[in-house]
Amino acid sequence: MVSEKSKANLGYIGETYVIAKLIRDYNIASVKVPQQFFPYDLITSNHKRLEVKTARPTEKGRRHKKKTYKWSVWQFTRQPRQILREDLSDFVVCVTFESQELSETPRCFIIPSDKLVNPKRKPLQVFSIKMNPKIKKGSKYWEYEKKWNLIAKETVKKIF
Repeated sequence: MVSEKSKANLGYIGETYVIAKLIRDYNIASVKVPQQFFPYDLITSNHKRLEVKTARPTEKGRRHKKKTYKWSVWQFTRQPRQILREDLSDFVVCVTFESQELSETPRCFIIPSDKLVNPKRKPLQVFSIKMNPKIKKGSKYWEYEKKWNLIAKETVKKIF
């Protein structure tokens, strides 16, 4: 049953979906190598490094003045080894499903890695996207939904 997919398999589903979306315009290479670690999952023929994160809905809540408020989010976790390296990914592609069963076409958010930072400009290890874009607080990443064109843009790498 699809709803019982492990977290690792869910990641492969997301990566496969991203490859399928980009294969028409780019040659895509997976950087999965046994016994090797890379802070990104895929690299495009125009040298963009993509970190793919996949999520199903989860519920968050907060208690305030004896009342509990709950909302649905997609939550993503980046490993410290993914965010504390020089060869950081250029984009985090968040593949999100509306249900646990993965029965619908996923939404994709193509977020530049440099936008996933806290107020002190340090990379976020855990971040979430609220499933309802009309909720103002916590919905800032909705501006990156379906922004596949960001991957096509030429960027100038800074050399220090």
